[in-house]
Amino acid sequence: MEYLVGLSLAIGVSLAGTIAGLDRDRAFYPAMTLAIGSYYLLFAVMAGSAEALSLEMAAFVGFAAIAVIGFRKNLWLVVAALVGHGVFDLVHSHVVANDGVPAWWPMFCMSYDVTAGLYLAWLLRRSYLVTGKPGVGHPIRFYVQSELDSAAALEAQPAASFHKLERAHILSQASTLEHV
Repeated sequence: MEYLVGLSLAIGVSLAGTIAGLDRDRAFYPAMTLAIGSYYLLFAVMAGSAEALSLEMAAFVGFAAIAVIGFRKNLWLVVAALVGHGVFDLVHSHVVANDGVPAWWPMFCMSYDVTAGLYLAWLLRRSYLVTGKPGVGHPIRFYVQSELDSAAALEAQPAASFHKLERAHILSQASTLEHV
């Protein structure tokens, strides 16, 4: 049952993110990865174990670093972090003694993590097939850069250059990473 609930919830959250347009921003899945990684910290606090908390914190820092680097550089790293966390769920009890973890959690979390990671991989692959460029959502980098290049070329004409910079700013508002 834990596997089915994790799978269903991951599909539901991911589809809702797509339908609502939340996954057009590169931050959606990295933020999900950070939230997922934080649960073991909560369980360690619930168990009252400083040793478990320190080990869980070390694991969390690793997954958090991959999520942040993936956000900044390449969302395929976030896919790896999500699926990697699913693998971590399978071996967690052999690595960390954390009495706060519910017995059903590793199976639930593993199925959620892997499903969310595969959904993101599907989005990235689909985006690449449709646009010829990697990414999720609307690939605006080319258009923003075009406006910035035009502004630089028009440097001798401040009003025209400023107009191009305004356009780059407006175009980039849809993307956290591209926003100028």
